[in-house]
Amino acid sequence: MSRPFLSGSIADVCFDLVATTSEYGHEQVLANAVENRLRALGNVPERIGNSVVARTGAGGAAIALVGHLDTVPNWAGGQAERSETRIVGRGASDMKGGVAVMLRLLERMIDAPQPVLYIFYDREEGPNNVNGIHRVLADSTLLAPKPTLAVVLEPTGGTIHAGAVGSLNAQIVFRGKSAHSARPWEGENAISPALAEALTRFAQRTPVPVEVDGLLYHDVVTVTMLQAGIAHNVLPDRVELSVNVRVAPGRSVEIAQAEVVALAGPEAEVTWLDTALPAEPHLADPIVSDFIARSGLPVLPKQAWTDVATLQEWGVPAFNYGPGEPSQAHQPGEWVEIAMLEECERVLAEELGAP
Repeated sequence: MSRPFLSGSIADVCFDLVATTSEYGHEQVLANAVENRLRALGNVPERIGNSVVARTGAGGAAIALVGHLDTVPNWAGGQAERSETRIVGRGASDMKGGVAVMLRLLERMIDAPQPVLYIFYDREEGPNNVNGIHRVLADSTLLAPKPTLAVVLEPTGGTIHAGAVGSLNAQIVFRGKSAHSARPWEGENAISPALAEALTRFAQRTPVPVEVDGLLYHDVVTVTMLQAGIAHNVLPDRVELSVNVRVAPGRSVEIAQAEVVALAGPEAEVTWLDTALPAEPHLADPIVSDFIARSGLPVLPKQAWTDVATLQEWGVPAFNYGPGEPSQAHQPGEWVEIAMLEECERVLAEELGAP
């Protein structure tokens, strides 16, 4: 008889998760599998869209384990593979390794009295305003009272990543007037000196270090895309830049936005598409400092955005701790070490008092 899906060793569970495609916006099959596995264990989860929320143990305030089910698109020819030491495949690091740990811990805690919450959510790898965690936090009946602490199992290489830099996305447009390229004086090329000067300013803007609670974050402004033109013999009437901004904890989002407007210059039209706030590390919070002391894990700054920021804005202390390597996230050939999966499960099992 074959083993149940999403059951077995931590490596078994991780392999099943990675082998189940769940690209952003297409998480239903995996959400169904998670829900069915929990029901097979005798748990009654809550389904909110393609997110699944569960609780084990007694009522009352609990520690929450948090992980997203979706991945970025797969690389060409990518498929789930398993060796003696690694699980390879899209999402292995970001963050199906962390979700595997959550499922294993839920199975171990199924009859334990300690209250634990498990949030498996969708649509994290896209714009923040449609991230599934917002609907979960607003609609779930299992999250009252609020958790005392949330551990987001994003890839951290087995260390604790505290806080998070905010992420802002801007669309910057320079306009002109179309004309035949043989008679450019009849139009106005949107690829203009004003655009060149703006690109130079953006290129010269170097990362700014910001220290918070002894951790060093960086404010970063990056032009990530440029689009212009419709044909080789037509002056473009529009150039569009995409700019991503990373805002360190303690820094003002409004000041960061004003800086981008200044870098773009007076001839540019700036539209803000998405805003995800930064998160303070909160290392002095007793529940965070106690976990760090008990675990003995090193603490690093999170030079990226995660839903630690969302949870802290909701009013719950949170940090990132997961088994994947951050450098593997979104990479072709993405992998997670089985030994790191086992170590993450061990650390969190000790913290939860798992059998």
